[in-house]
Amino acid sequence: MTAQNDPAVAPCPLQKRPGQVEVVVVDDQETPLANVALELAKRTEDEAVCLRTDEHGVAVFKGLDEGRYRLRLLDVEPALWRVLGQLPLPKREGSKAPAWGALSKPPSLTWTCDGTESVSVLAARLGVQPSRLRDAQSGQSLAAEVPPLSGTRVAVSAFTREWREVDTGYRQVVHRIGIPLALVLTLRDGTHRPRVHQPYLLKVWLDDEEELPAREGMTDAAGRVAEVLSERAVRGELTVSPGKQDERKVTLRFAALRPTTEPDGLQERLENLGFSCGGERGELGSKTRRAVEWFQYALGIPPSGDADDATCAALGLLHRS
Repeated sequence: MTAQNDPAVAPCPLQKRPGQVEVVVVDDQETPLANVALELAKRTEDEAVCLRTDEHGVAVFKGLDEGRYRLRLLDVEPALWRVLGQLPLPKREGSKAPAWGALSKPPSLTWTCDGTESVSVLAARLGVQPSRLRDAQSGQSLAAEVPPLSGTRVAVSAFTREWREVDTGYRQVVHRIGIPLALVLTLRDGTHRPRVHQPYLLKVWLDDEEELPAREGMTDAAGRVAEVLSERAVRGELTVSPGKQDERKVTLRFAALRPTTEPDGLQERLENLGFSCGGERGELGSKTRRAVEWFQYALGIPPSGDADDATCAALGLLHRS
Protein backbone atom coordinates (compact mmCIF):
# COMPACT_ATOMS: atom_id res chain seq x y z
CA MET A 1 0.00 0.00 0.00
CA THR A 2 1.34 3.43 -0.88
CA ALA A 3 1.33 6.10 1.82
CA GLN A 4 -0.80 9.19 1.12
CA ASN A 5 2.16 11.48 1.76
CA ASP A 6 4.42 9.64 -0.64
CA PRO A 7 5.88 12.36 -2.91
CA ALA A 8 5.70 9.93 -5.80
CA VAL A 9 1.91 10.07 -5.63
CA ALA A 10 0.51 13.07 -7.54
CA PRO A 11 -2.93 13.95 -8.92
CA CYS A 12 -3.58 13.06 -12.51
CA PRO A 13 -2.67 16.05 -14.66
CA LEU A 14 -5.80 15.49 -16.76
CA GLN A 15 -8.14 15.73 -13.77
CA LYS A 16 -9.99 19.06 -13.71
CA ARG A 17 -10.10 21.00 -10.48
CA PRO A 18 -13.32 22.66 -9.33
CA GLY A 19 -13.35 26.35 -10.25
CA GLN A 20 -15.69 29.30 -10.02
CA VAL A 21 -16.68 32.50 -11.79
CA GLU A 22 -17.43 35.51 -9.63
CA VAL A 23 -19.28 38.49 -11.08
CA VAL A 24 -19.77 41.96 -9.59
CA VAL A 25 -22.14 44.36 -11.34
CA VAL A 26 -21.77 48.13 -10.88
CA ASP A 27 -23.54 51.22 -12.20
CA ASP A 28 -22.13 54.40 -13.75
CA GLN A 29 -20.89 55.59 -10.33
CA GLU A 30 -19.28 52.17 -9.68
CA THR A 31 -21.91 51.43 -7.02
CA PRO A 32 -22.72 47.69 -6.72
CA LEU A 33 -26.14 46.73 -8.08
CA ALA A 34 -28.25 44.14 -6.27
CA ASN A 35 -30.79 41.73 -7.81
CA VAL A 36 -29.30 41.78 -11.33
CA ALA A 37 -30.09 38.54 -13.19
CA LEU A 38 -27.08 36.73 -14.71
CA GLU A 39 -26.81 33.58 -16.78
CA LEU A 40 -23.68 31.43 -17.18
CA ALA A 41 -23.63 28.81 -19.94
CA LYS A 42 -21.27 26.13 -21.18
CA ARG A 43 -19.41 27.05 -24.34
CA THR A 44 -20.47 24.14 -26.50
CA GLU A 45 -23.72 22.98 -24.89
CA ASP A 46 -27.17 24.50 -24.37
CA GLU A 47 -26.95 24.25 -20.59
CA ALA A 48 -26.90 27.18 -18.23
CA VAL A 49 -27.34 28.26 -14.63
CA CYS A 50 -28.93 31.54 -13.48
CA LEU A 51 -28.13 33.64 -10.41
CA ARG A 52 -28.90 37.14 -9.12
CA THR A 53 -26.43 39.50 -7.53
CA ASP A 54 -26.65 39.92 -3.75
CA GLU A 55 -26.80 43.17 -1.78
CA HIS A 56 -23.11 43.71 -2.59
CA GLY A 57 -23.70 43.33 -6.32
CA VAL A 58 -21.95 39.94 -6.38
CA ALA A 59 -22.95 36.58 -7.85
CA VAL A 60 -20.70 33.49 -7.54
CA PHE A 61 -20.98 30.48 -9.85
CA LYS A 62 -19.30 27.64 -7.90
CA GLY A 63 -18.31 24.04 -8.58
CA LEU A 64 -17.41 24.60 -12.23
CA ASP A 65 -14.92 22.58 -14.25
CA GLU A 66 -11.98 24.85 -14.93
CA GLY A 67 -12.16 26.51 -18.30
CA ARG A 68 -14.09 29.09 -20.30
CA TYR A 69 -17.83 29.84 -20.13
CA ARG A 70 -20.35 32.27 -21.59
CA LEU A 71 -21.92 35.06 -19.50
CA ARG A 72 -24.78 37.49 -20.09
CA LEU A 73 -27.14 39.82 -18.25
CA LEU A 74 -30.60 38.36 -18.69
CA ASP A 75 -32.82 41.43 -18.56
CA VAL A 76 -30.57 44.01 -20.20
CA GLU A 77 -29.95 44.88 -23.85
CA PRO A 78 -26.29 44.16 -24.85
CA ALA A 79 -25.69 47.85 -25.64
CA LEU A 80 -26.35 48.69 -21.98
CA TRP A 81 -23.73 46.45 -20.32
CA ARG A 82 -20.08 45.58 -20.78
CA VAL A 83 -17.29 43.69 -19.02
CA LEU A 84 -14.82 46.23 -17.66
CA GLY A 85 -12.15 43.67 -16.78
CA GLN A 86 -11.29 40.71 -14.61
CA LEU A 87 -9.33 40.16 -11.42
CA PRO A 88 -7.73 36.84 -10.34
CA LEU A 89 -9.43 35.01 -7.48
CA PRO A 90 -7.59 33.18 -4.68
CA LYS A 91 -7.81 29.39 -4.72
CA ARG A 92 -10.85 28.15 -2.82
CA GLU A 93 -12.13 24.79 -1.63
CA GLY A 94 -14.16 22.87 -4.18
CA SER A 95 -17.96 22.97 -4.18
CA LYS A 96 -20.55 20.66 -5.64
CA ALA A 97 -21.39 21.16 -9.29
CA PRO A 98 -24.22 23.60 -10.08
CA ALA A 99 -27.62 22.42 -11.26
CA TRP A 100 -27.41 22.99 -14.99
CA GLY A 101 -30.64 23.65 -16.85
CA ALA A 102 -31.91 24.84 -20.22
CA LEU A 103 -30.95 28.24 -21.60
CA SER A 104 -33.36 31.02 -20.68
CA LYS A 105 -35.80 32.13 -23.35
CA PRO A 106 -36.10 35.86 -24.07
CA PRO A 107 -39.08 37.27 -22.16
CA SER A 108 -41.79 39.34 -23.78
CA LEU A 109 -41.02 42.82 -22.48
CA THR A 110 -44.15 44.94 -22.04
CA TRP A 111 -45.33 47.57 -19.57
CA THR A 112 -48.58 49.38 -18.84
CA CYS A 113 -47.90 53.07 -18.16
CA ASP A 114 -49.45 54.94 -15.24
CA GLY A 115 -48.99 58.37 -16.85
CA THR A 116 -46.13 59.52 -14.61
CA GLU A 117 -43.21 57.72 -16.31
CA SER A 118 -40.95 59.39 -18.83
CA VAL A 119 -39.68 57.39 -21.79
CA SER A 120 -36.17 57.33 -20.26
CA VAL A 121 -37.50 55.92 -16.98
CA LEU A 122 -39.47 53.25 -18.86
CA ALA A 123 -36.41 52.29 -20.90
CA ALA A 124 -34.26 52.00 -17.77
CA ARG A 125 -36.93 49.85 -16.10
CA LEU A 126 -37.13 47.50 -19.10
CA GLY A 127 -33.34 47.35 -19.62
CA VAL A 128 -33.29 48.77 -23.15
CA GLN A 129 -32.50 51.96 -25.02
CA PRO A 130 -35.41 54.44 -25.37
CA SER A 131 -35.39 53.97 -29.17
CA ARG A 132 -36.60 50.37 -28.72
CA LEU A 133 -39.87 51.33 -27.04
CA ARG A 134 -43.06 51.05 -29.09
CA ASP A 135 -46.76 51.60 -28.55
CA ALA A 136 -47.93 47.97 -28.34
CA GLN A 137 -51.19 48.77 -30.12
CA SER A 138 -50.01 50.97 -33.00
CA GLY A 139 -46.40 49.78 -33.26
CA GLN A 140 -45.23 53.39 -33.43
CA SER A 141 -42.10 54.63 -31.65
CA LEU A 142 -42.65 56.65 -28.47
CA ALA A 143 -41.80 60.35 -28.59
CA ALA A 144 -38.93 60.93 -26.17
CA GLU A 145 -40.21 64.32 -25.00
CA VAL A 146 -43.83 63.25 -24.35
CA PRO A 147 -44.67 60.86 -21.45
CA PRO A 148 -47.04 58.07 -22.56
CA LEU A 149 -50.61 58.46 -21.37
CA SER A 150 -51.93 56.38 -18.49
CA GLY A 151 -52.96 52.93 -19.71
CA THR A 152 -50.64 52.93 -22.72
CA ARG A 153 -49.22 49.46 -23.29
CA VAL A 154 -45.53 49.70 -24.19
CA ALA A 155 -43.62 46.92 -25.94
CA VAL A 156 -39.92 46.47 -26.70
CA SER A 157 -38.69 45.75 -30.23
CA ALA A 158 -36.70 42.53 -30.48
CA PHE A 159 -32.94 42.47 -29.97
CA THR A 160 -30.22 39.80 -29.85
CA ARG A 161 -29.01 38.76 -26.42
CA GLU A 162 -25.25 38.52 -26.69
CA TRP A 163 -22.73 36.56 -24.61
CA ARG A 164 -19.30 37.46 -23.24
CA GLU A 165 -16.70 34.73 -22.69
CA VAL A 166 -15.27 34.47 -19.16
CA ASP A 167 -12.74 32.17 -17.44
CA THR A 168 -12.93 30.37 -14.13
CA GLY A 169 -10.63 31.66 -11.41
CA TYR A 170 -11.49 35.31 -12.08
CA ARG A 171 -13.83 38.00 -10.79
CA GLN A 172 -15.58 39.70 -13.69
CA VAL A 173 -16.41 43.40 -13.23
CA VAL A 174 -19.52 44.21 -15.26
CA HIS A 175 -20.72 47.75 -15.92
CA ARG A 176 -24.50 48.15 -16.17
CA ILE A 177 -24.72 51.30 -18.26
CA GLY A 178 -27.41 53.73 -17.13
CA ILE A 179 -29.81 55.77 -19.23
CA PRO A 180 -29.28 59.39 -18.20
CA LEU A 181 -32.12 61.87 -17.78
CA ALA A 182 -31.68 65.42 -19.05
CA LEU A 183 -32.76 68.26 -16.75
CA VAL A 184 -33.14 71.58 -18.60
CA LEU A 185 -34.71 74.56 -16.81
CA THR A 186 -35.02 78.18 -17.88
CA LEU A 187 -34.93 80.44 -14.83
CA ARG A 188 -36.75 83.80 -14.89
CA ASP A 189 -37.03 86.73 -12.50
CA GLY A 190 -40.15 88.53 -11.26
CA THR A 191 -40.60 90.30 -14.59
CA HIS A 192 -40.19 87.03 -16.50
CA ARG A 193 -36.74 87.89 -17.83
CA PRO A 194 -34.16 85.06 -18.01
CA ARG A 195 -31.77 84.93 -15.06
CA VAL A 196 -28.57 84.77 -17.10
CA HIS A 197 -25.15 83.84 -15.69
CA GLN A 198 -26.51 83.20 -12.19
CA PRO A 199 -24.84 80.70 -9.84
CA TYR A 200 -26.93 77.79 -8.67
CA LEU A 201 -26.74 74.78 -6.36
CA LEU A 202 -28.56 71.55 -7.26
CA LYS A 203 -29.33 68.81 -4.73
CA VAL A 204 -30.62 65.44 -5.98
CA TRP A 205 -32.23 62.51 -4.15
CA LEU A 206 -32.49 58.97 -5.54
CA ASP A 207 -35.39 56.53 -5.25
CA ASP A 208 -33.91 55.06 -2.04
CA GLU A 209 -33.67 58.58 -0.51
CA GLU A 210 -29.88 58.72 -0.91
CA GLU A 211 -28.75 62.33 -1.34
CA LEU A 212 -26.08 62.82 -3.97
CA PRO A 213 -23.27 65.41 -3.60
CA ALA A 214 -24.59 68.87 -4.43
CA ARG A 215 -23.68 70.28 -7.83
CA GLU A 216 -22.65 73.87 -8.42
CA GLY A 217 -23.11 75.59 -11.75
CA MET A 218 -23.93 78.76 -13.66
CA THR A 219 -26.96 79.48 -15.84
CA ASP A 220 -26.13 80.11 -19.50
CA ALA A 221 -26.86 83.13 -21.71
CA ALA A 222 -30.52 82.07 -21.96
CA GLY A 223 -30.91 81.59 -18.20
CA ARG A 224 -30.91 77.80 -18.49
CA VAL A 225 -29.75 75.09 -16.12
CA ALA A 226 -28.65 71.92 -17.95
CA GLU A 227 -27.70 68.82 -15.95
CA VAL A 228 -27.56 65.06 -16.57
CA LEU A 229 -29.29 62.92 -13.93
CA SER A 230 -29.37 59.26 -13.03
CA GLU A 231 -32.54 57.39 -14.02
CA ARG A 232 -32.96 56.75 -10.28
CA ALA A 233 -33.29 60.46 -9.50
CA VAL A 234 -36.77 61.25 -8.19
CA ARG A 235 -36.57 64.75 -6.71
CA GLY A 236 -34.30 67.71 -6.29
CA GLU A 237 -33.85 71.17 -4.84
CA LEU A 238 -32.45 74.01 -6.95
CA THR A 239 -31.10 77.11 -5.18
CA VAL A 240 -30.48 80.09 -7.47
CA SER A 241 -27.99 82.75 -6.35
CA PRO A 242 -27.31 80.96 -3.03
CA GLY A 243 -26.43 83.29 -0.17
CA LYS A 244 -27.43 86.44 -2.08
CA GLN A 245 -30.30 88.84 -1.59
CA ASP A 246 -32.22 87.44 -4.57
CA GLU A 247 -31.71 83.80 -3.53
CA ARG A 248 -34.55 81.53 -4.53
CA LYS A 249 -35.23 77.81 -3.95
CA VAL A 250 -37.30 75.57 -6.23
CA THR A 251 -38.40 72.01 -5.40
CA LEU A 252 -38.27 69.67 -8.40
CA ARG A 253 -39.76 66.30 -9.34
CA PHE A 254 -37.94 64.25 -11.96
CA ALA A 255 -40.67 61.75 -12.78
CA ALA A 256 -42.88 62.63 -15.71
CA LEU A 257 -45.74 64.89 -14.70
CA ARG A 258 -49.46 64.41 -15.17
CA PRO A 259 -50.99 66.06 -18.26
CA THR A 260 -51.68 69.80 -18.06
CA THR A 261 -55.39 68.98 -18.33
CA GLU A 262 -55.24 67.42 -14.84
CA PRO A 263 -55.01 69.70 -11.76
CA ASP A 264 -51.84 68.04 -10.41
CA GLY A 265 -50.07 68.34 -13.76
CA LEU A 266 -51.08 71.99 -14.10
CA GLN A 267 -49.99 72.88 -10.56
CA GLU A 268 -46.65 71.07 -10.70
CA ARG A 269 -45.65 72.83 -13.92
CA LEU A 270 -46.73 76.22 -12.59
CA GLU A 271 -44.70 75.61 -9.42
CA ASN A 272 -41.64 74.53 -11.42
CA LEU A 273 -41.86 77.74 -13.46
CA GLY A 274 -42.12 79.92 -10.35
CA PHE A 275 -45.89 80.54 -10.22
CA SER A 276 -46.87 79.39 -6.73
CA CYS A 277 -50.16 77.56 -6.24
CA GLY A 278 -49.96 77.99 -2.47
CA GLY A 279 -49.71 74.27 -1.81
CA GLU A 280 -53.02 73.39 -3.50
CA ARG A 281 -53.15 69.95 -5.09
CA GLY A 282 -55.88 68.08 -6.92
CA GLU A 283 -58.31 70.98 -7.35
CA LEU A 284 -58.22 74.36 -9.05
CA GLY A 285 -58.70 76.52 -5.97
CA SER A 286 -58.33 80.28 -5.70
CA LYS A 287 -54.55 80.13 -5.27
CA THR A 288 -54.10 77.97 -8.37
CA ARG A 289 -56.35 80.29 -10.37
CA ARG A 290 -54.25 83.25 -9.22
CA ALA A 291 -51.09 81.42 -10.35
CA VAL A 292 -52.75 80.78 -13.73
CA GLU A 293 -53.57 84.49 -14.00
CA TRP A 294 -49.94 85.46 -13.34
CA PHE A 295 -48.77 82.91 -15.88
CA GLN A 296 -51.21 84.23 -18.49
CA TYR A 297 -50.17 87.83 -17.77
CA ALA A 298 -46.47 86.94 -18.16
CA LEU A 299 -47.10 85.34 -21.56
CA GLY A 300 -49.47 88.01 -22.88
CA ILE A 301 -52.56 85.81 -22.62
CA PRO A 302 -55.75 87.56 -21.36
CA PRO A 303 -55.58 86.80 -17.58
CA SER A 304 -58.81 84.93 -16.88
CA GLY A 305 -57.49 82.39 -14.36
CA ASP A 306 -59.09 79.61 -16.43
CA ALA A 307 -56.91 76.69 -17.53
CA ASP A 308 -58.23 76.75 -21.10
CA ASP A 309 -56.70 74.92 -24.07
CA ALA A 310 -54.48 77.86 -25.08
CA THR A 311 -53.12 78.25 -21.54
CA CYS A 312 -52.45 74.53 -21.09
CA ALA A 313 -50.71 74.37 -24.48
CA ALA A 314 -48.53 77.39 -23.61
CA LEU A 315 -47.69 75.88 -20.22
CA GLY A 316 -46.66 72.57 -21.75
CA LEU A 317 -44.58 74.31 -24.41
CA LEU A 318 -42.78 76.55 -21.93
CA HIS A 319 -42.23 73.73 -19.44
CA ARG A 320 -41.13 71.47 -22.33
CA SER A 321 -42.75 68.38 -20.83
